[in-house]
Amino acid sequence: MLRLFVPHAGAEGPRLRLTGADLRHLRAYRMGPGERFLVFDATGAEHEARLERLGGRLAEATILATHRPARESPLDLVLAPALLKGAKMDLVIEKATELGVRRVAPVVSRYTIGLGVRLERWRRIAVAAAEQCGRTSVPAIDAPLPLPELVRAPWPGLRLIAWEGERDVALTALPPSAEAVVILVGPEGGFAADEVAAARAHGFRSVRLAPRVLRAETAAIAAAALCQHRWGDLSTAAAVR
Repeated sequence: MLRLFVPHAGAEGPRLRLTGADLRHLRAYRMGPGERFLVFDATGAEHEARLERLGGRLAEATILATHRPARESPLDLVLAPALLKGAKMDLVIEKATELGVRRVAPVVSRYTIGLGVRLERWRRIAVAAAEQCGRTSVPAIDAPLPLPELVRAPWPGLRLIAWEGERDVALTALPPSAEAVVILVGPEGGFAADEVAAARAHGFRSVRLAPRVLRAETAAIAAAALCQHRWGDLSTAAAVR
């Protein structure tokens, strides 16, 4: 069933007015009056709606029922990937959304080569991924920050940086429970040793993700998955499409 993210759905009663991208989605699905679709809003509620009218510039629908499904991870997970080039960053945003990341905080490090910032595009990708995967919230996508600035932020919970070095540990060696985690993942050239030292000076622990070398986009996605498996809601029983 078609799902749309309408932030203020239900705020003004059962009537919905849909324009722009939402209207284009309705047309793409060839929907007509009387057909039903789902809408989720910025509060975490999901609404069943019935299309009443599909016009040239506006569609109107009625909310029939409202639910609050428990599909969000209990883990407040922030993924901080180094900027990547083009489609690689798009992929990280999409998969991080599917994996239940609550926030993506892109970082600019010394060896970052993907300096093209497409913030609005990334936010649209996050919305589309949340609609597709059944989430009831859309992760925040931050504007990129320089690494020294990001590591100084007052992050709650565990602070981790993916790094293959002498002092790294596996995630299984960390505390078995955590309510909040931020994990830094490097660019295609990795982090410089002094960048890792600066992160450690601000409370970050270095962790290894795998015994093999991972591409930067693979490492970012794997980091999110491993954190959700360790402290969130990802398990072998997860639904697969």
